[in-house]
Amino acid sequence: MPFTIAVVLIAVLASAVRGGRLRRLAEAPIEAPWLLFLGLGVQIAVDIAAGRGVLADASLAGSLLLVLSQLIVVGWLLWNRHLPGVWLVAAGLALNAAVMAANGAMPVDPGAMRALGLGELTVAPGKHTLLTDETRLPWLADVLPVPPLRSILSVGDLCIGVGLVPLTHALMTWRSGSDHRGGTERDVSDAPMS
Repeated sequence: MPFTIAVVLIAVLASAVRGGRLRRLAEAPIEAPWLLFLGLGVQIAVDIAAGRGVLADASLAGSLLLVLSQLIVVGWLLWNRHLPGVWLVAAGLALNAAVMAANGAMPVDPGAMRALGLGELTVAPGKHTLLTDETRLPWLADVLPVPPLRSILSVGDLCIGVGLVPLTHALMTWRSGSDHRGGTERDVSDAPMS
């Protein structure tokens, strides 16, 4: 989560420097935002339930809910596929969902944890489990330590981060009458008269 927050903050600042404004989000053609909030809400609920001991770590119910939340967000992204960067974000979420589905939770590399100086090799309950020799799809797990953020990333997380930059910029620079589907911004007043 710190990585995603850092990427969004950098994207917001870069867009603001280039004339983007947060208020333009309201004008952007975002479809079915309730689907996005539903997917994120399910994921947060699983984390809270696991933290309170309602869901056991890497339980079947928790795993299914986590994969479901990822797929709901991927569905929202596909619905909004006309926005720049959405395909990369969707691909990243799909990669994360695949490794979570294969293992019941997102595996975290103990070596990456040691590289961050996290001490005991335990993971917080919820959507994580330790990577072992039995881990399926280990190359998609959280294996990349990022010391400045004290985070461990997966290949899916990197795809999400790369996709969030153009997506954030497109939403912050959206103007009514713009055509972002083709990657260009066109003001209606510039259109030729017939």
